[in-house]
Amino acid sequence: MAIHRPVVLIAGKLALLPTGDTLAAKVQEVDIVDMTAKDALLAGMVVFCNAGFQVMKAKADDDTKANVLGLAVAAAALDASVQVQTDGVLELADWTDAAGAAALVAGSDYFLDASAGLLTATIPATGNLVYVGRAIAPQKLEVSVQRPIKL
Repeated sequence: MAIHRPVVLIAGKLALLPTGDTLAAKVQEVDIVDMTAKDALLAGMVVFCNAGFQVMKAKADDDTKANVLGLAVAAAALDASVQVQTDGVLELADWTDAAGAAALVAGSDYFLDASAGLLTATIPATGNLVYVGRAIAPQKLEVSVQRPIKL
């Protein structure tokens, strides 16, 4: 079987990967979608997609609003464009608007709260259980949204 070398960019020109060289790159999956906000949103707030394909604040105690799409990457006004992160690591300098404290608790799991758009480290007792992600550092949440489980 023949070994083929990949085509790479060297000094701005396409070339075969030189013999003996290897490829090394940081791999990180981050999925972000551009949406329209139907609520005023703050960075880190949890959102769902409504029937009009716009995002609104998600709520654990409302079956329709518990189908989480992701988290707002930055603040957005009503009817403005907003980026929603659906996977990967979301880093915010201050999580107060979304989690009630400036820093997340590293190693803690975060869930959708019954308060619109908010995260909680406390597992809800009623409504819907929606896992949103795990804090991997005080300013970083590994977003991994799961389907709601009706409690």
